[in-house]
Amino acid sequence: MRCYDWDELKREFMIGNYKTLKEFAQEKGVNYGVLRNKARDWLKEKQQVNKEKNQLIFEKTLQRQIEKATDYNTWHVEIWDEFLRLVWAALHDEKTIKTKDGKYNVYVLERLANVMEKVQKGQRLALGLDENKEDHSEQLLNRIREIVCALWDDDQDDAMNVECC
Repeated sequence: MRCYDWDELKREFMIGNYKTLKEFAQEKGVNYGVLRNKARDWLKEKQQVNKEKNQLIFEKTLQRQIEKATDYNTWHVEIWDEFLRLVWAALHDEKTIKTKDGKYNVYVLERLANVMEKVQKGQRLALGLDENKEDHSEQLLNRIREIVCALWDDDQDDAMNVECC
């Protein structure tokens, strides 16, 4: 009678794509009757291993999706932070907020306040601080479009009206 390395055969069966013990026995040249007696619980164990493997695959996939969503949201927060820096720089630039005669340009201040409000809303969406916890991708894109439109002059707004806002 032939001597088999049962531990090695079991390992090969467990990680292989064998559906039945008979298929495995034929593939490995092992007597099916002998294998069947020695490997009674291998199918149940293989099913359990596959169930655990599928659960781990699911968890790993879910984790990667979470990481991707987190990276995407972090990117949105960085964009809103950059818009905020631009507004801050504009507020501290005398040429931007004052007219040639040294008076504050109310129109510019109003536009900056408008942009600031949109930046704040966009940041709150990206940080998940608003009350609506649904997917905010479309809302974030709309906010970015609104900010771009708010930064255009009136003349350019008329020309871009269809594309903006």
